[in-house]
Amino acid sequence: MSVQAGQGEQNRAGGRIEWVCRQTGWIAGSLAVIMMLALIREVVGRYFFNKPTDWAVDLNSYLLVIMVYLGAAYTTSIDGHVRADFLYARIQGRPKAALDVFIDAASIFYVSILLWEGGLLAWESFLFDEVSTGGVRWPLAPFQAMVPLGAALVIFLLLVRIARNVRLLASGGSPAPAAREG
Repeated sequence: MSVQAGQGEQNRAGGRIEWVCRQTGWIAGSLAVIMMLALIREVVGRYFFNKPTDWAVDLNSYLLVIMVYLGAAYTTSIDGHVRADFLYARIQGRPKAALDVFIDAASIFYVSILLWEGGLLAWESFLFDEVSTGGVRWPLAPFQAMVPLGAALVIFLLLVRIARNVRLLASGGSPAPAAREG
């Protein structure tokens, strides 16, 4: 296989990973709407009809976990994480690509810890059939599994970005501007 064909395969795989990560933004946004509706139902039920639920607060807690960890993949896909732009914006060309490789590699180290520890926690909850302590007794493992899933998506995306920047450094080109969405 030629080098160019190999890069084409990497670009297609990277594009698929980016697409999946962008879809997680839709999922996270949809969960925010569900959370809002559940809380409205809880407030109306509690204060107007004196009929509170035993599920709304727990549901919102678990949906928040999903929203945060899938949202992290989306935020990474649009390069939306916070950084010290007053310094970063002044760096251009190959030094910026090299700095991006370093930052993304350091991020992989941190996110790998989330992947590992979150996976262990979800696995233990699955093995022991752990449930929430609220009135509904939700199973914990599916919600806890979102931590390693979101972390894995972020790691895959960071690996794609590192590969692009390493190719850029090897070719002597300058990095394309970040793909931010409004």
